Amino acid sequence: MSSTEPSSSSTSPLSVAPTTSVTNNSPDAVLGKDDFLKLLVDQLKNQDPTSPTDSSTFMAQLAQFSSLEQQTNMSETLTGLASTDAVTQGVDLIGRNLTFTRSDGSSGTGVADAITVAGGSVVIDVDGENVDPADVTGVGQAPSTTPSSGS
Repeated sequence: MSSTEPSSSSTSPLSVAPTTSVTNNSPDAVLGKDDFLKLLVDQLKNQDPTSPTDSSTFMAQLAQFSSLEQQTNMSETLTGLASTDAVTQGVDLIGRNLTFTRSDGSSGTGVADAITVAGGSVVIDVDGENVDPADVTGVGQAPSTTPSSGS
């Protein structure tokens, strides 16, 4: 046997380690619950009638599908609650004196006039400046609107 030929034990496909891996990070590469259900239905359509899928395997797959659906629903609910909470907190700041840090690192102060919700994020309008709630460093009392008594 020549020294350039691999030994028979190293040519087994089970003993050869993969040399590359492929990762598809595109949004279309993620399988959702609809894809899972389609695969399950195709599996049932194409199974061998003389040797059907074991019922315990089928039930395990259905349980996985149910779990996936519940996790997806829970995630959507939590995302909605977080968005609602952010809006509520932003509304609570309207009319209050805010201290905040600008993107250039300088400090600013002013009264929160309004909030804007765009793309699931809240932006506070402080005297004409758009402020991210994460940049707010202090919240003070709302300015007094009662006229001073001076005669």
